[in-house]
Amino acid sequence: MYISILGSIATNDLLTEAARQQLGSYPKGQPGAPLISNLINEYLSRGYKVLAITMDDQLSDDEPPFVYTDQLLTYVIVPKRKHTFRPNGRRPGRTADFFRFERNQMVAVLKQYKPDVVHAHWTYEYALAGLSYNPNTLITVHDNARIIFGYVRTLNRFFHLLLARYVFQRGRWFTAVSPYMAGTVQPWIAEPVAVVPNPVPMPKKNRDSTRSNVPVISMVVNGWDDRKNSRNALLAFKGIQQRHPNAVLWAFGTAFEPGEHADAFCREHQIPNVVLHGSTRYADVLDKVSQSTVLLHASLEESFGMVLAEAMSFGVPVVAGKDSGAVAWVVEDGGLLVDVTKVNEMVEAVDKLLSDPVLYKRCSANAVRVVQTRFPIEEVADQYVSLYKKHGIKPETAITKGKPRQQLSVDPAYKG
Repeated sequence: MYISILGSIATNDLLTEAARQQLGSYPKGQPGAPLISNLINEYLSRGYKVLAITMDDQLSDDEPPFVYTDQLLTYVIVPKRKHTFRPNGRRPGRTADFFRFERNQMVAVLKQYKPDVVHAHWTYEYALAGLSYNPNTLITVHDNARIIFGYVRTLNRFFHLLLARYVFQRGRWFTAVSPYMAGTVQPWIAEPVAVVPNPVPMPKKNRDSTRSNVPVISMVVNGWDDRKNSRNALLAFKGIQQRHPNAVLWAFGTAFEPGEHADAFCREHQIPNVVLHGSTRYADVLDKVSQSTVLLHASLEESFGMVLAEAMSFGVPVVAGKDSGAVAWVVEDGGLLVDVTKVNEMVEAVDKLLSDPVLYKRCSANAVRVVQTRFPIEEVADQYVSLYKKHGIKPETAITKGKPRQQLSVDPAYKG
């Protein structure tokens, strides 16, 4: 089976360190959680041939796509225009024409390599490119554009809502990363939406060896908007810190850039012991989260909530929203679920975990069990492969698992 995966893929997540060192210079791709790269590498380990396609706004519009190949993997990065609505030279903004330039490039790549099956992640430009090549493209829903637009009413988000609705009209086969997300989009889709969760690799290191001796509350948030509810989360930490004076907050993500919104909010409300890490390398975020005592997640809505599962994989209990979309389904009993619109409930929940060693140990053990049993990458890959076959794709004989990859090659047109 020749599988094409379209979505947000970071080169550092997909390629091995040895391959990156040999390349020297290469485009970074599209950063984000490495769940798609993990899935691709699982397919490669099973001997499937994979065409991975993503974008990069640091590539010149007139540059040819970057192409990396080895025995089983072909990795293509197409240019992405920098501006959303402002002109990009002779071309309009990428959102203004619904990513037409980027979609055309991805369709050209698909036509060149001719994969058997196309799997697009997110319901926007990647999905529409896949559908233009193959009407049976499998599309994974990672968010609901209508819900997001309800919180973030920008022109960019409105155009994404229009794009998503068009994808739902044209598409046939969809999966969603949680029952909650499937339920929110099912009214727009004729066929039943299958639920396939995000894969969550289990960590290899022992968390107990890195755990801090003082109570450390971690938060990981991208975007300072009402949906993420970070103001209430910071106020909750102020209440926690009053009960546990030595408690420290480690805050990661674009919501917590030093010198910006969160910094001003902490000064205004006199919230001490807050360390604003801001945008941080993904691996470093995971390392810090593994050292935390509790993860506080105040988001009002999540389609899945990768950071919840990632923290739980280290045995870090979470305090999160009982009515926040898929959050309760992901967490189960791996933490405490509260009404995150009420600051005092978050304070009480964290205080319980910090004050009751028996409760803490039980939640920690439950957290590991939930991730191990419900989100293993092997089962997620099995579910997707089953769906590929269900929609008429007949797998070829897989190459023997574990066969070493060939020497990499790079399109000579790319100039790093």
